Amino acid sequence: MPDAVFYNGKVITVDSSNSIKEAFAVKGDKFLAVGTTREMRALAGPQTQLVDLKAKAVMPGLMDNHNHAYHAAMANRGIDLKEVESLAALLEGVRKAAAAAGPGKAIYVASGWQLNKFPEKHPPMRQDIDKVAPNNPVVIYLNRGQIYLNSAALKIAGVTRDTNRIGRVTIRKDNQGEPDGSITGESGTVARTADTISPATQAEKEKLILETQKQQLAVGLTSIRDLQLAPDFMRAYYEMWRGGKLLERISAGLQVNPSDMETLEDMLKPFGAGPGFGDNWLRLDCLAEFNPGTMWRGGNPAPIPNIEAAIYKKAVLVSNRYGWRVSPHTDSDGAMDLVLEAFEAADKEISIRDKRWTIEHATYVQPDQMERIKALGLVISAQAQPYRGGGNALRTLGKERAERTVPIREFMDRGIIVTGGSDWGGNSNSNNPFGNIYFYVTRRSMEGEVVGAAQKISRAEALRVETINNAYLTFEEKVKGSIEAGKLADFVILSQDIMTVPEEQIPAITPLATYVGAKRVYSRPGGGF
Repeated sequence: MPDAVFYNGKVITVDSSNSIKEAFAVKGDKFLAVGTTREMRALAGPQTQLVDLKAKAVMPGLMDNHNHAYHAAMANRGIDLKEVESLAALLEGVRKAAAAAGPGKAIYVASGWQLNKFPEKHPPMRQDIDKVAPNNPVVIYLNRGQIYLNSAALKIAGVTRDTNRIGRVTIRKDNQGEPDGSITGESGTVARTADTISPATQAEKEKLILETQKQQLAVGLTSIRDLQLAPDFMRAYYEMWRGGKLLERISAGLQVNPSDMETLEDMLKPFGAGPGFGDNWLRLDCLAEFNPGTMWRGGNPAPIPNIEAAIYKKAVLVSNRYGWRVSPHTDSDGAMDLVLEAFEAADKEISIRDKRWTIEHATYVQPDQMERIKALGLVISAQAQPYRGGGNALRTLGKERAERTVPIREFMDRGIIVTGGSDWGGNSNSNNPFGNIYFYVTRRSMEGEVVGAAQKISRAEALRVETINNAYLTFEEKVKGSIEAGKLADFVILSQDIMTVPEEQIPAITPLATYVGAKRVYSRPGGGF
């Protein structure tokens, strides 16, 4: 007997036939059956909850293949000054917080304030912050990859005039050669630097993570791959998993930066687990983002390598020997060449062809590279970057290259599995999966420019990219990703029918309710569910 029956809807199952049903039944945390309203209601007993879907469309829970939720959560630590419209107002907020906290207490300012609104036209620098909080360490987040520190915070972080970098983070200097307070670069290292000023407690981390998960559930995301997790970041998720506190399913990519690659074997050798270890709520996924840098065939624009090719290739070999798959950030065709050469060498030693190694972003790929991708059985972890910056892509890459950015149609036509996501890390971009779907279907950016019209895919294909294909990416296609009997009951009730609404309205679709494991975890106020 089902615990609940949801009936009188348009159920977009995303099964192998892309079938549309009217109703489904759930028991425990799984779908029990799917079919007509009459069939499902016939299964109900006296204790079964009956939920009228009111002819609304329902689809499987959406997934994000490349997310930085932990970084986003930590960037929301501290006082909320999102509404300030000037540097003076921001600094006044810091002054008040420092006065209330008392000397010595660290002050954090959450990201979300908009620098482009400031008439002063510059961010809060060390000397600015020192004037309003001389006796308190201050950390101001602009976004997950940019923070501003005052003198007290820089001292705790160990930053002096002789410090130019911390890993892949740049310490900017003023005209006198002193640190000006700006710290920018790789987001995981930025997050760790910020945390060293006053380490967040597990309770603080849990509060921030839950706030972030609730935001993602509100846009329909029930599962994410959270990449670039350092061990202490992973510990925060582990403690939440152990306490049954996670609201959203996490597939975790452990952080490996270029600076780690020469000593990677020392890290992996004692590690007692690997990809796939975990359960339906928290599992190990990969090593990420293994970023080789930005490099173009022909050398134009000029290359920006992160690491020597030989060291990179050796790190990939080592990862494969210890059973880890690698998920490299790949944003240019020259970088793709290096990644594929490294993957092919690893495959010759120990086959990777059934291990679903990934290409993250796959922003610009040449046809000959696609054949190599297919031969290795790689999975494309695509995001909709041109949706948020189509005009910028046209300006920086030129029309010919821009037309081939994120070439999803071509990947699919070659039989390569494509998955979808956002590369979300907080306020700096959007994690709205309906915006992604809109871009896949129309190739139109938020600015209204069409980028790569030949790469359009159908709505049904786009839904698969954001659901069942993402489940395939994490080896969970038999567990979730579609509305079918026996699978986890993760689903979203939609404000509009994504299969029939006019294209231009797709980004405005919102969940009326989101369910994870048959439990309602989000309900839009006034939405009726």
